[in-house]
Amino acid sequence: MEILPKHSHPHYLFYISLLLLLSHFNFSDADIPACNAQDEAVLIKIRDHFGGPNGPLSDWDSDCCYFNYVGCGGEGSSYGRVTAVTFPLNGILSGTIPSDFGDLPFLDFLTIANNVNVTGSIPKSLGNLKKLYHLDLNSNSLTGPIPNEVLQLTGLKEVDLSNNKLSGPIPPSVSSLKSLTMFNVSHNQLCGQIPSGLNKFGKSSFVSNKCLCGSPLPPCK
Repeated sequence: MEILPKHSHPHYLFYISLLLLLSHFNFSDADIPACNAQDEAVLIKIRDHFGGPNGPLSDWDSDCCYFNYVGCGGEGSSYGRVTAVTFPLNGILSGTIPSDFGDLPFLDFLTIANNVNVTGSIPKSLGNLKKLYHLDLNSNSLTGPIPNEVLQLTGLKEVDLSNNKLSGPIPPSVSSLKSLTMFNVSHNQLCGQIPSGLNKFGKSSFVSNKCLCGSPLPPCK
C-alpha cells in the first residue's frame, strides 16, 4: 500500500495534512483489514473510469485496503472501510473526476491534485461524503461551479480548490462551516462577493480570480 503525500504544494496545509494522513496508515501489513466488498466495487469503477485494468491504477485488482493510494479504517464502524484516497502529484490521472467517489460513505480524506489532465466539473456526489473533512483538488484543470452540495458538508476542515478554472460564485452555504481551518480558491475564474464566513482567511486564499470581491479583498462595487 503506497501513499504518496504532497511534496510540492506551497501551503502550510502540507505539514498538517501529512500528519493527519499518516494517522490512517499506522498498521503493519499483518494488521491491514480486509476491504469491504462494496467499497472495493466502487474503487474498481473508479479504476475503470481512469483507464481500466491496464491504466494508471492497474494494481487495483483485489483487496482494496492494499491498493496504492488507498487507506482503510482500522477500528470501530470504519474497520475495513475506505477512509482515504490520495493520489500522487505526478499527473498519472486524466479525464473527469468520477461521481463514484460519492459512494464511499466512510471517505474522510480525498486528494486529487497536480493532475493537469483532470478536467470537467467537481461532482455534486461528493456532497454525499458526510464524513469528509479534507478535500484537496488543487492544480488540476477543473471547470464549472463549486457545488453547493460539497460546501454544505458540516465536517469540512480543509478545502483547497486553487489553481483550476472554476467559475461562478462561492456558494454562500460555506459560511455555516464553523470547522473550516483552511480554505483556498485562489487562481480560478470565480466571481461575486466572498461569503462573510470566509473573512477569517487571508487574501492569498482568494487572489487571481475573475471578479471576487469583499473582505479580505477590496469591497464590491
